[in-house]
Amino acid sequence: MIDQVLGAVVGLLNDHIGNTEPEVLLGNLSLIDSTQQVSETNISDRVVVSVINIQEESSLRNNPANKQIYDAIGLPRGVSRNPGIYLNVFLLIGANKDQYNTGLQRISQVISFFQAKSVFTETDIPGLTNFGLEKILFDLHSTSFEELNQLWGIMGGKYIPSVVYKMRLAYFSSIEEGMEVPLVKSIDSQFKNKPS
Repeated sequence: MIDQVLGAVVGLLNDHIGNTEPEVLLGNLSLIDSTQQVSETNISDRVVVSVINIQEESSLRNNPANKQIYDAIGLPRGVSRNPGIYLNVFLLIGANKDQYNTGLQRISQVISFFQAKSVFTETDIPGLTNFGLEKILFDLHSTSFEELNQLWGIMGGKYIPSVVYKMRLAYFSSIEEGMEVPLVKSIDSQFKNKPS
């Protein structure tokens, strides 16, 4: 599902840049210096989007497991299902271009794209709700020189013009119906006074 969402975003980025051939592709930036690239995943002279980390958004973790839903005739019923997961997917977008100036231009175009459109919904990415996703948000993630050094050291490559984005609040809801549970119809609170 993450691959399909990112594939759609990459398509929108390619439309924004506007070249005849796809300029942006989903790939592994750690393969920059690899000589074993196959032609269909060749990342030379391209802008490459790589997933570098996936985290759960712990501040949104406390969602209820039981929900009230309505059946086809409008009667309420309770269902129990695992609550959804909110994820932060960190993306490294690098301009692996032959010409350095062109690489800087492409990174500028990526930044302007996400500055103009940082929230994507079903109207932007058809089929988003089929995956249980409400919306996708992109935030520019500032990295220090030390973090950049560690990141590119892990990637095993030389630094190229790049930017890190956090794709956040990807809500994965359970597609399954869930187990039926009884509805709470009343709460009985009787207090008995103890003699003193």
